[in-house]
Amino acid sequence: MAKPAPPHAVVLGDARITIDAIPAQVFEALTNQERLVEWWGDDVRVDAQIGGVYEATLPNRRLEATITTIEGPRKLSFAWPLAKDDRSVVTTVAYELYPKGPQTAVHVTHHSPEAVAGDWGTMWQQGLELLKSYLETPQPASDGRADRGSGRRTIFQTLRGSR
Repeated sequence: MAKPAPPHAVVLGDARITIDAIPAQVFEALTNQERLVEWWGDDVRVDAQIGGVYEATLPNRRLEATITTIEGPRKLSFAWPLAKDDRSVVTTVAYELYPKGPQTAVHVTHHSPEAVAGDWGTMWQQGLELLKSYLETPQPASDGRADRGSGRRTIFQTLRGSR
């Protein structure tokens, strides 16, 4: 008889990037809903505490997760249930931030107890690239916000239909 796989044994996605910003700035961009709406998604809700919500409307799906770890400015993780075959599979997304002088190395992993269809590695790499662009691009002087919607719309394109 086969031994059952340990929880979250499948790596759905694994992405890394280095950003020209200190960890506190990167962590704020990941946990502050006003900042998240500028680069990540729409209808963002964040209650930045363990058990708090971490939600956003992305171009082709709604992320509705629960924060499981928040250790600013180094770690953020959340449980994200995904639909699979008329049931829910609870996956875990974890961000780890490492200082590298004036920069921050960001590592995000997405684990699941079983495979879930989708190009998750590409999704997370695109997300990190949006985060990098957001933090490294000077903000316009007018209202402090740039129209980043068009850039956000390109994220997750490979996941269309894998709801």
